[in-house]
Amino acid sequence: MIQKSLTFLLFLCVLVLTDAANGQDRKILSPRDSVVFAVDTNIVAISYSRPSMRGRVIMGDLVPWGRVWRTGANQATHLRTTFDMVLGGMPVPRGTYTVWTIPGKKGWTMILNKQTGQWGTQYDERQDLARFPVAMRRIPAPVDTFTISIDRGKGVSGSIILRWENTRVSVPFERRATLPLLSPADSAFARLGGGRLAIRYGRPAVRGRTIWGVVVPWDSVWRTGANLSTSFTTTEDIRFGGVRVPRGSYTLYSIPSPRRFTLIISKRPPGTLPDYDSRLDLIRVPMTGGQVAKTLDRLTFWFDARHGEAVRLNLGWADRTYSVRLSTR
Repeated sequence: MIQKSLTFLLFLCVLVLTDAANGQDRKILSPRDSVVFAVDTNIVAISYSRPSMRGRVIMGDLVPWGRVWRTGANQATHLRTTFDMVLGGMPVPRGTYTVWTIPGKKGWTMILNKQTGQWGTQYDERQDLARFPVAMRRIPAPVDTFTISIDRGKGVSGSIILRWENTRVSVPFERRATLPLLSPADSAFARLGGGRLAIRYGRPAVRGRTIWGVVVPWDSVWRTGANLSTSFTTTEDIRFGGVRVPRGSYTLYSIPSPRRFTLIISKRPPGTLPDYDSRLDLIRVPMTGGQVAKTLDRLTFWFDARHGEAVRLNLGWADRTYSVRLSTR
């Protein structure tokens, strides 16, 4: 862990020295800086660039309301934690992330993104780890140069503080020995005729993100879950959306689009990494449904309560649900 921490600190130094080298013949308008929080072997380090006001109106003008901001200047702002933490109420596994924000008149949103090493204009929403609201208040004395600091709390905890112009944003964090799984495993079961149906899958959460069309792209094959592949098992021959499926174990994929949802049953063995191969498709069937008012925070599969010759398989996440009929004939 110490070696990884030293490696990231060296990375911070390289960014700062790079800015210094680039500025030998010109004044650096937004110099690179860093801030480090350390308790024993626990480290949080942030590398960012520091623009100044230079007579400009910042919030709502140079930094527009309601739009993603790089939270600094030049290269993307990077955060490295060597321990699992809860940041702003959101579980964050140890690792390196880029930090983005969406400033607003009445509140801010912080974004942690899994893409790293990029310039600050290269934001990819599909790689968001989480989005969450953060506390913001106005301060009387203006801060001329954008500043990130870390206020120490009790034990391995503290608050990341952003200050610029008359705005102060505070994001608390604390170390956790264990974090809840971001996408825990789950399952759903049903009886159909004399057989048994089972689905096993990983349950990702919304975590403030835009799911459909972003986290789950439109018109692309999706693993229909998280982590290992999503599996479907039937102990009897059935009809899936009217198409015969022999008894056995399969992998589920899907192709979401704004107006339709196509479920793919693949002969790929379940319990493996979710690499998709169209040559292994057994069937493709449409699922009916669409947008709903009730939001599901986690991806969920379930069967309806009916038994006998037919049941319905349902899938829901965020503001959409879909279903398909399964029958014995």
